[in-house]
Amino acid sequence: MVSLSDLSPEEREAVRSLARALSYFARERAYGYIDRLANAFSILTARHVLTEMLRDLKSERDRGADVWIPKGNEVEKVLEIAEKDLSILKVVASLALAYGW
Repeated sequence: MVSLSDLSPEEREAVRSLARALSYFARERAYGYIDRLANAFSILTARHVLTEMLRDLKSERDRGADVWIPKGNEVEKVLEIAEKDLSILKVVASLALAYGW
């Protein structure tokens, strides 16, 4: 199981950025993306969830919501980590919930 202390500074920042983006849904009490990411059973599922999440965040921003959208390289970095160990996605989800309060 991966923890933040196991990651490089760049990887930790990518994880935090993705969690910050997901925290929007926690604040809105819309936990679907957070739950689906935490419970992803494959990297393909994780990619699908992240694609949907990013699309919805961009739509929310277009409607005037104040949302954080992670950089592409940050999303790629988290997916690289997840390819080795999916448990990092539970860390992202947990941080998103914590940031959302």
